[in-house]
Amino acid sequence: MGPPGAGKGTQTMLLSPEIGYTQFSTGDAMRRIAAKDTDFGRKIKGIMESGELCPPELVAEIVITAVREHLEKGEKLIFDGTPRTMLEAKKVDQFFATEGYGRPLAIYLDTDKATMVDRNSKRKFCLGIEGDFPIIFTRDTKRCLDLGGTIGVRADDDPSKFDTRWNQFMELTWPVIERYKQAGILHAVDGKHDIADVHRQIVQLINRLYHTNYNHDYSED
Repeated sequence: MGPPGAGKGTQTMLLSPEIGYTQFSTGDAMRRIAAKDTDFGRKIKGIMESGELCPPELVAEIVITAVREHLEKGEKLIFDGTPRTMLEAKKVDQFFATEGYGRPLAIYLDTDKATMVDRNSKRKFCLGIEGDFPIIFTRDTKRCLDLGGTIGVRADDDPSKFDTRWNQFMELTWPVIERYKQAGILHAVDGKHDIADVHRQIVQLINRLYHTNYNHDYSED
């Protein structure tokens, strides 16, 4: 979890293959819907391009439906930026409790607004494909082109929309951070460092909490 541009997608993408969990992004699910030429797709696209958040009731429904599908296939999940609102959090938490899945581990990428503005203005993604992903290493550029995607900036990363996104994070998502902190399931890492350092902190946290020994080394080629 973290503010827009904190590196949630990047860190999830790096962690997923190391611990064998499937990356789940509500944002990706929304973007897939927004790419469809339907009334609903155009509605979601308009909301995303405006920098606004989708209604929490809708998001919670999409998340719970998708989680059921993944878990029925025996997959374990890493959530990328989910949940984003208190209503969504309460519905998803209740689903976990009712189904007997227990509580998740919440990792907060602690960053500041100035860092986020700078990162959002620079970050690139592979666009035009299902499940767009951040361009971090040279291999990501090659993978994007091989898949037929194009490298560019997301519409909702426009600097003119950042204040809206930041304010929404503080108003809507920060209470979720506080909720998980009070529940004792949230752990913060310093998200202002470079990608490798943040990743190392996350892996060390997981190793400490679960007595595992995942290897955080990876190639930047």
